[in-house]
Amino acid sequence: MVIVPQKTVMPNPPDFSEDRSRAQVEGARIGIFACRPDGFLTACNPAFARALGFGSVDEALTADLPALHDVGADRDAFMSRVRSEGAVERARLPLRRRDGGFIHAMSSVTGVFEAGELVEVHGFVLDLRATSETIGRLAGGIAHDFNNLLTAILGYTELLLSTKPEGHPDRADLGEIQKAGQRAAALTQQLLAYGRKQVLLPKEVDLNRAVEEMTPMLARALREDVRLECRVSGEPAIVRIDPAQFEQVMLSLVLNARDAMPDGGEVRIEVSSVAVGELALPADYASRPSAFVRLQIADNGVGIPPEAQAHLFEPFFTTKDVGGGRGLGLASAHGIVRQSGGFISVASEPGRGSTFSIHFPAAGAQTTAPLVSQPAAATAASRGTILLVEDEDAVRVIVGAALRRHGFQVLEAATPLGACDVFDGHANDIALLLTDVVMPEMNGPALARRLTAARPSLRVLFISGYADVAPTDGTDPNVSFLSKPFEASKLVSRVSELLAASGPTR
Repeated sequence: MVIVPQKTVMPNPPDFSEDRSRAQVEGARIGIFACRPDGFLTACNPAFARALGFGSVDEALTADLPALHDVGADRDAFMSRVRSEGAVERARLPLRRRDGGFIHAMSSVTGVFEAGELVEVHGFVLDLRATSETIGRLAGGIAHDFNNLLTAILGYTELLLSTKPEGHPDRADLGEIQKAGQRAAALTQQLLAYGRKQVLLPKEVDLNRAVEEMTPMLARALREDVRLECRVSGEPAIVRIDPAQFEQVMLSLVLNARDAMPDGGEVRIEVSSVAVGELALPADYASRPSAFVRLQIADNGVGIPPEAQAHLFEPFFTTKDVGGGRGLGLASAHGIVRQSGGFISVASEPGRGSTFSIHFPAAGAQTTAPLVSQPAAATAASRGTILLVEDEDAVRVIVGAALRRHGFQVLEAATPLGACDVFDGHANDIALLLTDVVMPEMNGPALARRLTAARPSLRVLFISGYADVAPTDGTDPNVSFLSKPFEASKLVSRVSELLAASGPTR
């Protein structure tokens, strides 16, 4: 017996005219539609109408929609693929909303043909923005508990390492535990970055200086057969970004370029200023600043095929071999850039390298602040007492232990009301409030306001494992924020900086 393999064909969406399927179509959470080759809608379900900004299916069908997809080459190229292939799966295209804006959607469609001519297109669409938000909510939901656990793991590991001299048999095992905790923390931050849920502390940064300061570190990250060339702008290139997150974006893109050149090559980094009239802004980019600062990272590697470019910034998508990467580097870079008010694009041809272009809105003021502040040298014991407020027992114990080991005097409280009682008895001694942000009874900012009203010179350091909580914008030198998970050395450095700061009394 001969078995003839059957060609797999994506099924057509349910017929909107059939009563037995109408309820399923109307109740579906993904968009289902039918349209003519010129883009005019002929049928859709409520989910599709809502995605385009309409209150009902009837509004969507009677609206003057000159094209379902973006006008011009995108729609024409898409319809051309439907004509030649019959079905197109996972096509990434912008859809025009009722208000003139766009959503980016993943679309899978099948063409309907009569006498060889395409007469209609049936398809499903998934709003990628909603998918991104779902991933962000998921990551944000687990971040609090997960980051508290990692804070304890990393903190205790660092303390144990400090007690083991070089050559001790336990140091290697503790080092592996520390690396695993750091990788887990980085993975959480990448997921939060993709969903645009991570905490950003933006400040004005000159990208010229930022690139110059990062060049030695980036050069060390490359192989000996890869050359690094940097060109900065002849004029200030000031943008408002989070310096630490910017470093993450730069490193991700440079490592991506390195991996695209297995036989060696060159990575070129260039900073320049661009007027808005010189750019083709993304369809879903709402801001319209007068000028941008452009950062380009180019390589002369293997390039990226067109079918991969469409999915390049999706989480867990990777062109590397199994074990070669998690597929989160570019996705998190995209999320960081977008959350910072910019946008990122790629131009590439197979065999001719790739160029990633990042555009940030230009800031209006110059600054001479360095990209990364250096830890302040301070004698901990001479700077006053710290009031530590943390409702998670494991975190409070390790934070208190780390601070005491470095010479700080620490008073602990498990609740905000308990902290108020402690403060009342030691108000003249307490120099810094170290408090979690989200707690029962009273949140961290409310507690800080209450205590600083009694002592205006009090320094405040907020800590939090939640993904999108940042109770300070970074402009008050008396107040700072540290995201969980953190290592003991990072905590001690931040506390020392705050205690040494000479900010004005409130």
